Amino acid sequence: MDVPSAPLHFPGSPMPDSTARRKFRALARSAPWLSTSLNIEIAIPEELSDPPRGLAGTVTAKLRQREAIVVHDAAGNLVFQDETFSAQRSRDYVAATSSSWALPSTLITPVYTADHLVLRRPEIAGFHGLMPLDYWAAVLDPVEIAGSEPAAHDLAFDHPTYIHELSEISYEGRPGIAAVLSAGHTYQPALADFALVPADTRTLLILDQATGVVLLRQVLTGSGPARTAPDLKLRVLAQDEYYINSHFQKVHWLDQPVVRS
Repeated sequence: MDVPSAPLHFPGSPMPDSTARRKFRALARSAPWLSTSLNIEIAIPEELSDPPRGLAGTVTAKLRQREAIVVHDAAGNLVFQDETFSAQRSRDYVAATSSSWALPSTLITPVYTADHLVLRRPEIAGFHGLMPLDYWAAVLDPVEIAGSEPAAHDLAFDHPTYIHELSEISYEGRPGIAAVLSAGHTYQPALADFALVPADTRTLLILDQATGVVLLRQVLTGSGPARTAPDLKLRVLAQDEYYINSHFQKVHWLDQPVVRS
């Protein structure tokens, strides 16, 4: 693996041992099981924005599991909403989509570590196009940097990413784990045209310890187009709040006209 050299980003931190690496990778697998809902603020990079749809600058989003999302712009205007809980379940739908048999994370129990993070992750229903911008799926569920289970004997180069540095930090008031990573030969991004850790780079990734989502992605060193990959920033505003269906439905059933016989 061609790993670019670089000075230490956390010079005062000890080199990560296998226990620390296992914890970080388990956290990266765990996001779907750590929250029932999220209220987040996302700074959308210009390169990844969609201004005609209002998906630019800083937006806020409320998510309920992997079934519903609503997004507002900085002025509080609704720019996107979608949900899957009222999706059709016709015979054609069941035959045509994997979401008909892949269960949500709430219905599947993974194998946990002693500190209640995910050691081995079962196959679960993904976002299935729920995200208004595709890259959000990787930021909200960074399993691609860890894989669904540990590599044999926890050998570093058998994992999707190599961990150069680790540090437990406070980031914008939230406990996080920061890692300097480079992509290994088994690394497979969840999205074909987007990688959290671009090839031939050293990339800083900060995971929120409470939710497992990516708070910051920043390419530190590298070469080629990947060197200019934009910073990704997310802030967790709230976790596990209760949101009713009408937050996410374009037309609520109470707004439907009354048909009288």
